[in-house]
Amino acid sequence: MNEYRHTICEQTDSNASLRSVEMKDISGMQGEALPYSLRTDWPITCVIFFCFFLIIYAIRNGKKYLYQHFKDFFRQKDRAGLFDVTSGSDFKYTVALSGVCCISCGIFLFDYFTDTQAELLQNVPHLLLLSIYAASVLALMCVKWIFYNLVNWTFFEKSQRKRWIVSYFDLSGACGLALFSLALVTVYFDLPLKTSLTFVLSVLACSKILLFYKSIRNFFNHFHGVLHLILYFCALEIAPLLFLWKGLGYINNLLILNF
Repeated sequence: MNEYRHTICEQTDSNASLRSVEMKDISGMQGEALPYSLRTDWPITCVIFFCFFLIIYAIRNGKKYLYQHFKDFFRQKDRAGLFDVTSGSDFKYTVALSGVCCISCGIFLFDYFTDTQAELLQNVPHLLLLSIYAASVLALMCVKWIFYNLVNWTFFEKSQRKRWIVSYFDLSGACGLALFSLALVTVYFDLPLKTSLTFVLSVLACSKILLFYKSIRNFFNHFHGVLHLILYFCALEIAPLLFLWKGLGYINNLLILNF
Protein backbone atom coordinates (compact mmCIF):
# COMPACT_ATOMS: atom_id res chain seq x y z
CA MET A 1 0.00 0.00 0.00
CA ASN A 2 2.81 2.37 0.88
CA GLU A 3 4.49 1.58 -2.42
CA TYR A 4 1.24 2.33 -4.25
CA ARG A 5 0.91 5.68 -2.49
CA HIS A 6 4.55 6.47 -3.25
CA THR A 7 3.99 5.75 -6.97
CA ILE A 8 0.89 7.98 -7.07
CA CYS A 9 2.78 10.79 -5.37
CA GLU A 10 5.61 10.56 -7.92
CA GLN A 11 3.11 10.69 -10.83
CA THR A 12 1.35 13.68 -9.24
CA ASP A 13 4.64 15.53 -8.81
CA SER A 14 5.67 14.82 -12.42
CA ASN A 15 2.29 15.98 -13.74
CA ALA A 16 2.53 19.14 -11.67
CA SER A 17 6.01 19.90 -12.97
CA LEU A 18 4.85 19.35 -16.57
CA ARG A 19 1.93 21.73 -16.04
CA SER A 20 4.23 24.35 -14.59
CA VAL A 21 6.52 24.09 -17.63
CA GLU A 22 3.55 24.38 -19.98
CA MET A 23 2.26 27.38 -18.06
CA LYS A 24 5.67 29.03 -18.36
CA ASP A 25 5.72 28.38 -22.10
CA ILE A 26 2.31 29.91 -22.78
CA SER A 27 2.49 32.75 -20.28
CA GLY A 28 3.28 36.26 -21.47
CA MET A 29 2.54 38.15 -24.67
CA GLN A 30 3.92 37.29 -28.07
CA GLY A 31 6.47 39.92 -29.10
CA GLU A 32 6.46 41.56 -32.52
CA ALA A 33 9.55 41.22 -34.67
CA LEU A 34 11.35 44.48 -35.36
CA PRO A 35 11.30 45.60 -39.00
CA TYR A 36 14.50 45.15 -40.97
CA SER A 37 16.86 48.11 -40.98
CA LEU A 38 20.06 48.60 -42.95
CA ARG A 39 21.93 50.10 -40.00
CA THR A 40 21.47 46.90 -37.94
CA ASP A 41 22.82 44.64 -40.70
CA TRP A 42 26.46 43.79 -39.91
CA PRO A 43 27.58 43.22 -43.57
CA ILE A 44 26.40 46.75 -44.41
CA THR A 45 28.27 48.17 -41.42
CA CYS A 46 31.47 46.29 -42.35
CA VAL A 47 31.54 47.50 -45.96
CA ILE A 48 30.79 51.07 -44.87
CA PHE A 49 33.79 51.00 -42.53
CA PHE A 50 35.90 49.51 -45.35
CA CYS A 51 34.84 52.28 -47.75
CA PHE A 52 35.54 54.89 -45.08
CA PHE A 53 39.13 53.66 -44.66
CA LEU A 54 39.63 53.59 -48.45
CA ILE A 55 38.48 57.21 -48.71
CA ILE A 56 40.72 58.31 -45.83
CA TYR A 57 43.68 56.53 -47.44
CA ALA A 58 43.08 58.13 -50.85
CA ILE A 59 42.49 61.66 -49.56
CA ARG A 60 45.28 61.62 -46.99
CA ASN A 61 47.99 60.32 -49.31
CA GLY A 62 46.83 61.48 -52.73
CA LYS A 63 45.13 64.83 -52.19
CA LYS A 64 47.52 66.67 -54.55
CA TYR A 65 47.05 64.04 -57.24
CA LEU A 66 43.26 64.08 -56.88
CA TYR A 67 43.08 67.89 -56.87
CA GLN A 68 45.20 68.14 -60.01
CA HIS A 69 43.06 65.60 -61.84
CA PHE A 70 39.93 67.44 -60.78
CA LYS A 71 41.28 70.58 -62.46
CA ASP A 72 42.49 68.68 -65.52
CA PHE A 73 39.08 67.16 -66.10
CA PHE A 74 37.65 70.52 -67.18
CA ARG A 75 40.53 71.63 -69.36
CA GLN A 76 42.08 70.12 -72.44
CA LYS A 77 45.84 69.56 -72.42
CA ASP A 78 47.74 67.95 -75.24
CA ARG A 79 50.84 67.43 -73.10
CA ALA A 80 51.46 67.06 -69.41
CA GLY A 81 52.61 70.15 -67.58
CA LEU A 82 56.11 70.50 -66.16
CA PHE A 83 54.88 70.64 -62.57
CA ASP A 84 52.16 68.02 -62.77
CA VAL A 85 52.27 65.76 -59.72
CA THR A 86 51.37 62.46 -61.36
CA SER A 87 52.99 59.08 -61.62
CA GLY A 88 51.95 55.53 -62.36
CA SER A 89 51.79 54.64 -58.67
CA ASP A 90 49.45 57.56 -57.91
CA PHE A 91 46.72 55.93 -59.96
CA LYS A 92 46.03 53.63 -56.99
CA TYR A 93 44.17 56.49 -55.26
CA THR A 94 41.74 56.72 -58.15
CA VAL A 95 41.36 52.94 -58.12
CA ALA A 96 40.56 53.05 -54.39
CA LEU A 97 37.82 55.64 -54.91
CA SER A 98 36.47 53.67 -57.89
CA GLY A 99 36.23 50.66 -55.57
CA VAL A 100 34.21 52.81 -53.17
CA CYS A 101 31.92 53.63 -56.09
CA CYS A 102 31.33 49.92 -56.81
CA ILE A 103 30.62 49.09 -53.16
CA SER A 104 28.30 52.09 -52.72
CA CYS A 105 26.36 51.07 -55.83
CA GLY A 106 26.16 47.56 -54.35
CA ILE A 107 24.60 48.99 -51.16
CA PHE A 108 21.98 50.90 -53.14
CA LEU A 109 21.18 47.86 -55.28
CA PHE A 110 20.86 45.77 -52.11
CA ASP A 111 18.50 48.33 -50.60
CA TYR A 112 16.37 48.50 -53.75
CA PHE A 113 16.06 44.79 -54.52
CA THR A 114 15.48 43.69 -50.92
CA ASP A 115 12.72 46.28 -50.66
CA THR A 116 11.03 45.29 -53.92
CA GLN A 117 11.69 41.52 -53.63
CA ALA A 118 11.14 40.45 -50.02
CA GLU A 119 12.11 36.83 -50.82
CA LEU A 120 15.72 37.92 -51.25
CA LEU A 121 15.84 39.43 -47.78
CA GLN A 122 14.24 36.40 -46.15
CA ASN A 123 16.04 33.56 -47.91
CA VAL A 124 19.40 34.69 -49.32
CA PRO A 125 22.38 35.53 -47.05
CA HIS A 126 22.79 39.29 -46.95
CA LEU A 127 26.57 39.23 -47.35
CA LEU A 128 26.23 37.09 -50.47
CA LEU A 129 23.70 39.50 -51.96
CA LEU A 130 25.83 42.54 -51.22
CA SER A 131 28.93 40.85 -52.65
CA ILE A 132 27.12 39.89 -55.86
CA TYR A 133 25.82 43.41 -56.44
CA ALA A 134 29.16 45.10 -55.77
CA ALA A 135 31.00 42.52 -57.92
CA SER A 136 28.49 43.06 -60.75
CA VAL A 137 29.18 46.80 -60.78
CA LEU A 138 32.92 46.13 -60.67
CA ALA A 139 32.59 43.67 -63.57
CA LEU A 140 30.66 46.30 -65.55
CA MET A 141 33.43 48.83 -64.95
CA CYS A 142 36.10 46.35 -66.07
CA VAL A 143 34.15 45.34 -69.19
CA LYS A 144 33.68 48.98 -70.14
CA TRP A 145 37.41 49.59 -69.66
CA ILE A 146 38.17 46.70 -72.05
CA PHE A 147 35.73 47.94 -74.68
CA TYR A 148 37.03 51.49 -74.33
CA ASN A 149 40.54 50.25 -75.10
CA LEU A 150 39.39 48.20 -78.09
CA VAL A 151 37.23 50.89 -79.68
CA ASN A 152 39.53 53.80 -78.92
CA TRP A 153 42.59 51.89 -80.13
CA THR A 154 40.84 51.43 -83.48
CA PHE A 155 39.65 54.99 -84.04
CA PHE A 156 41.66 57.42 -81.92
CA GLU A 157 45.21 58.43 -81.11
CA LYS A 158 47.19 57.27 -78.10
CA SER A 159 47.06 60.59 -76.26
CA GLN A 160 43.28 60.73 -76.67
CA ARG A 161 42.91 57.17 -75.43
CA LYS A 162 44.99 57.84 -72.35
CA ARG A 163 43.13 61.04 -71.45
CA TRP A 164 39.78 59.28 -71.79
CA ILE A 165 40.68 56.33 -69.53
CA VAL A 166 42.10 58.67 -66.89
CA SER A 167 39.00 60.87 -67.07
CA TYR A 168 36.69 57.87 -66.83
CA PHE A 169 38.29 56.54 -63.64
CA ASP A 170 38.60 60.04 -62.16
CA LEU A 171 34.87 60.52 -62.64
CA SER A 172 34.18 57.07 -61.18
CA GLY A 173 36.17 58.08 -58.10
CA ALA A 174 34.18 61.31 -57.77
CA CYS A 175 30.97 59.30 -58.03
CA GLY A 176 32.32 57.06 -55.29
CA LEU A 177 32.64 60.02 -52.92
CA ALA A 178 29.15 61.29 -53.75
CA LEU A 179 27.47 57.88 -53.55
CA PHE A 180 29.21 57.00 -50.30
CA SER A 181 27.84 60.17 -48.70
CA LEU A 182 24.36 59.24 -49.92
CA ALA A 183 24.83 55.69 -48.64
CA LEU A 184 25.61 56.99 -45.14
CA VAL A 185 22.45 59.10 -45.15
CA THR A 186 20.38 56.21 -46.51
CA VAL A 187 21.66 53.64 -44.00
CA TYR A 188 21.81 55.66 -40.79
CA PHE A 189 18.89 58.05 -41.32
CA ASP A 190 16.44 55.58 -42.90
CA LEU A 191 16.07 57.59 -46.08
CA PRO A 192 12.95 56.45 -48.00
CA LEU A 193 13.60 54.29 -51.03
CA LYS A 194 12.10 56.77 -53.52
CA THR A 195 14.16 59.65 -52.13
CA SER A 196 17.32 57.56 -52.13
CA LEU A 197 16.64 56.38 -55.68
CA THR A 198 16.12 59.97 -56.84
CA PHE A 199 19.46 61.09 -55.43
CA VAL A 200 21.33 58.12 -56.87
CA LEU A 201 19.84 58.60 -60.33
CA SER A 202 20.73 62.31 -60.13
CA VAL A 203 24.36 61.48 -59.39
CA LEU A 204 24.48 58.94 -62.22
CA ALA A 205 22.82 61.39 -64.63
CA CYS A 206 25.37 64.08 -63.74
CA SER A 207 28.21 61.62 -64.30
CA LYS A 208 26.87 60.70 -67.74
CA ILE A 209 26.53 64.37 -68.67
CA LEU A 210 30.14 64.98 -67.63
CA LEU A 211 31.28 61.93 -69.63
CA PHE A 212 29.32 63.25 -72.60
CA TYR A 213 31.06 66.60 -72.23
CA LYS A 214 34.48 64.96 -71.93
CA SER A 215 33.93 62.75 -74.97
CA ILE A 216 33.07 65.85 -77.02
CA ARG A 217 36.21 67.64 -75.85
CA ASN A 218 38.43 64.62 -76.29
CA PHE A 219 37.16 62.80 -79.39
CA PHE A 220 34.45 64.68 -81.30
CA ASN A 221 35.34 68.36 -81.23
CA HIS A 222 33.85 68.96 -84.71
CA PHE A 223 30.22 69.22 -85.66
CA HIS A 224 30.37 66.35 -88.17
CA GLY A 225 31.29 63.99 -85.31
CA VAL A 226 27.92 64.31 -83.57
CA LEU A 227 26.53 61.10 -85.11
CA HIS A 228 29.63 59.15 -84.13
CA LEU A 229 29.39 60.60 -80.64
CA ILE A 230 25.81 59.37 -80.22
CA LEU A 231 26.74 55.88 -81.42
CA TYR A 232 29.81 55.81 -79.19
CA PHE A 233 27.92 56.99 -76.13
CA CYS A 234 24.92 54.69 -76.55
CA ALA A 235 27.05 51.62 -77.28
CA LEU A 236 29.54 52.08 -74.43
CA GLU A 237 27.52 53.93 -71.79
CA ILE A 238 23.78 53.26 -72.08
CA ALA A 239 23.71 49.67 -73.37
CA PRO A 240 25.98 48.24 -70.61
CA LEU A 241 23.70 49.69 -67.93
CA LEU A 242 20.67 48.02 -69.51
CA PHE A 243 22.50 44.69 -69.68
CA LEU A 244 23.52 45.05 -66.03
CA TRP A 245 19.94 45.72 -64.94
CA LYS A 246 18.54 42.74 -66.84
CA GLY A 247 21.37 40.52 -65.62
CA LEU A 248 20.74 41.44 -61.98
CA GLY A 249 17.06 40.58 -62.38
CA TYR A 250 18.02 37.17 -63.75
CA ILE A 251 20.52 36.61 -60.91
CA ASN A 252 17.89 37.52 -58.32
CA ASN A 253 15.47 34.96 -59.73
CA LEU A 254 18.17 32.28 -59.61
CA LEU A 255 19.00 33.11 -56.00
CA ILE A 256 15.35 32.94 -54.95
CA LEU A 257 14.93 29.53 -56.62
CA ASN A 258 18.14 28.07 -55.19
CA PHE A 259 17.70 29.29 -51.64
